[in-house]
Amino acid sequence: MTVASANPEILSMLDRPNSYIGKIVPRPNLERLMQGRGLYVSDIELPRMAHVVFLRSPHAHAKIIAIDAAEARRAPGVIAIVTGEELATVITPWVGVLSHLKGLKSAAQHAIAIDRVCWQGEAVAAVVATSRAVAEDAAEIVRVEYEELDAVTDMRTALDPQTPVIHPALGDNLAFERNLDAGSVDAAFAASDEVMEANFIFGRHTGVTLEPRAVVADWNAAEARLTIYQGTQAPHMVQNIAALHLRLEESQVRVVCKDVGGSFGIKVHIYADEMAVYALSKMLRRPVKFVADRVESFNTDIHARDHRCEGRIGVKRDGTIMAFEIDDLTGIGPYSMYPRTSAIEANQVVNLVGGPYVTKNYRARARVVFQNKNVMCQYRAVGHPIACSVTEGLIDLAAAKIGIDPVEIRRRNLIADDAYPCASPSGLRFEQLSHHAAMNKLMKMMDYDALRAEQAALRKRNIHRGIGIASFIEVTNPSAAFYGVGGARISSQDGVAVRLDATG
Repeated sequence: MTVASANPEILSMLDRPNSYIGKIVPRPNLERLMQGRGLYVSDIELPRMAHVVFLRSPHAHAKIIAIDAAEARRAPGVIAIVTGEELATVITPWVGVLSHLKGLKSAAQHAIAIDRVCWQGEAVAAVVATSRAVAEDAAEIVRVEYEELDAVTDMRTALDPQTPVIHPALGDNLAFERNLDAGSVDAAFAASDEVMEANFIFGRHTGVTLEPRAVVADWNAAEARLTIYQGTQAPHMVQNIAALHLRLEESQVRVVCKDVGGSFGIKVHIYADEMAVYALSKMLRRPVKFVADRVESFNTDIHARDHRCEGRIGVKRDGTIMAFEIDDLTGIGPYSMYPRTSAIEANQVVNLVGGPYVTKNYRARARVVFQNKNVMCQYRAVGHPIACSVTEGLIDLAAAKIGIDPVEIRRRNLIADDAYPCASPSGLRFEQLSHHAAMNKLMKMMDYDALRAEQAALRKRNIHRGIGIASFIEVTNPSAAFYGVGGARISSQDGVAVRLDATG
């Protein structure tokens, strides 16, 4: 039986562009999952499988003076306790940089810290045992002697001369800086009737997946093959990177990705503890399983969107936007995340501020600084929340200052629906957008004039109701080098892997 004969309505939906918008689309795996037949990494059990718990630093920045694991090694069920130095004989370090982000720098990172920890939660040893519970108990009796070092925590002072440099070999705590100056910004502000300034502060946060990060690595010594079971968004990337750092051919690494249990971008990166699991399996010649608990997730899953952005907008009294200017500062932790890097988010903020509005005058600076906090990288709508909040916040301030309706000022400045193709001051190319049509439809659907009238009436009764309007650009169909992953290649230099874009 064909799909058409089974359900003509489905066929008609498939024939129309955007056929799934506004439709209830059944999930093809719903019945299996509802019956409890999902297979997540947490469910996987293999013969001779060991469990690993990572002993993590309680300090943001400290030297590792000594690790005493003698008592823990004697505990029943403990298979091995492995330090960073021991694991480094199996797996090579990496540097999370991309060649198309000019000037981006980072220090070499190991799967487990050697000599020094750079954030609270960085692993200093791996405790491998017959069960997670046994490994947790053994980890509690491992003694680590630390010498605390000054920690860099405030991004605003990270570049001050008196602030310690986290990685002295890099010279300073600046990981990346981008400057953009398009049009005649100073002249545009001088010609503006009103100029508004504001500071926008975004706090660190992270995604929370139903199943935390989890991995089972199974090294088959007889076949010299590694099988990795992992909930990941990028199995081919995992294969590529695991092979490189374990000094294997890609054909020797197989990645099995069953049900993921949520990701949102959290599971599209390569984490140090996951690299350690691959190496531990190869070192111990047996399957090794790691499932993060919720506290580990908060301390080690990438954080995002820790930004302080100073914004400025110039407008004419008729609402014409003359210029935008931003200065964005973001702290990323002690390393640039591998392989997608921790500079993409700030780079995207520069690209996206100004969004769909007509202005040729745009100046931006983005600085990405190291700090002794958990590593930060991008997830879910990379850069969009920051850029949209800054842009729309400035426009609302401008509308209030010159006494024009927030919708009207946007209408007067949105790119015309018949003006495509065109490009933004940052160089993004736009095709076939329809912000005016979308705005008109939205105003009709929400009955905007009636809402404004109701809002005014309620305020006379001391009831304050807000009405927010925002327009933004959603990046789609980027090139291979856009995110610095697709179509990219990895090179190994002096034992440290460096990510290169397609042009190398």
